[in-house]
Amino acid sequence: MSRARGAMAIGVLALAGALFAAPAAGAAAKVRTVPKSGVVKLGTVRCAASEACAVKAQPKRIATKVAGKKVKARVVAPPFLGAGGKATVKLRFGKGALERLAGHSATFRARVLVRAEGKTYSRAFKVRLKRPAAAPSKPSAGGGNGAGGEAPRSEPVSGEPAPLTRPLTAKTVANVSVRWYPRASWINYVATGEGTAASGGASTVSSTVAPCPAQPGSNEGGGVSSGLSLPYEVDFTGAESWFDPASGTAAVNGTGSVSFRFRAHGIDLTGSDPEVQINGASSQAVFRFSGGEGTAYPNQRVALLSLNAGGQPVQEGSTYTYNLMRGSLTPNGEKVFAGFYTAPGNNGFGCVSASFTLP
Repeated sequence: MSRARGAMAIGVLALAGALFAAPAAGAAAKVRTVPKSGVVKLGTVRCAASEACAVKAQPKRIATKVAGKKVKARVVAPPFLGAGGKATVKLRFGKGALERLAGHSATFRARVLVRAEGKTYSRAFKVRLKRPAAAPSKPSAGGGNGAGGEAPRSEPVSGEPAPLTRPLTAKTVANVSVRWYPRASWINYVATGEGTAASGGASTVSSTVAPCPAQPGSNEGGGVSSGLSLPYEVDFTGAESWFDPASGTAAVNGTGSVSFRFRAHGIDLTGSDPEVQINGASSQAVFRFSGGEGTAYPNQRVALLSLNAGGQPVQEGSTYTYNLMRGSLTPNGEKVFAGFYTAPGNNGFGCVSASFTLP
């Protein structure tokens, strides 16, 4: 993360102009406390505006002996960065690792390879970490178990959101379309596992560039897959929906499912049957989520995204289109994704589009 030495960062820029390393606050020798979440930020790397970068932790897991026992951690970094994109490099400790580190301190070293302009460069990170002896060993929503205890866990929510109330003046609409463009860095990430798959009336549309670009200054990822065609768009079959011209509210619904799987990291998550609720500043997208294998998420509806519907819709004749509404994970949406994408600066999660025709 920000542990890069200034000289190394300058050297990389001089050689290729492709990677910028932002130095972290504090010296490497300073002992930092590992939080209950088990996640420690090491530093950031950034691609220059000229070309996308591929990022790879080498190795993906590191280990240090503490009191005669190995303490393991996973090195986490997005696999792809668009031109001008920034990546955060982290260490993630599981429950067992936190318990073994409690009451001790140890030095951890990680290395990240960055490939750009046909060349590969190495970034080394060094950090000294500790855990208080009295700290609880229970992992947070971002922790989990698995090999070394590093796999994430999604967290169920309490209760389900209410459907949007239909006014008496609302009209049933036709030619319904619902499209979801999930966070590009998420699609890039699961593509290194089993990837994204649609079923039950949904379909994916692949491209080399994500139709929903990342917001400037965000960590969403640029949506450039280094020449690979990835399923950045998910199209759902339209379901019964309504629109109220008097209030401008609408419930635009779809059917079908999209699954995200990365079994080596304990991820098996499926979102189904989107409900796009257009209601001014309270607009949101509701999905039914379920999980399997390492993602123990129950089958329940959740208000996943807050939507920015400002300036929408665009009307052409009797057709209304809400195009690429920005989506941010709600607090409950953050729980679905195991607390990895949190407000205020890292909860952007792509876009949602919806359209319909009035009879």
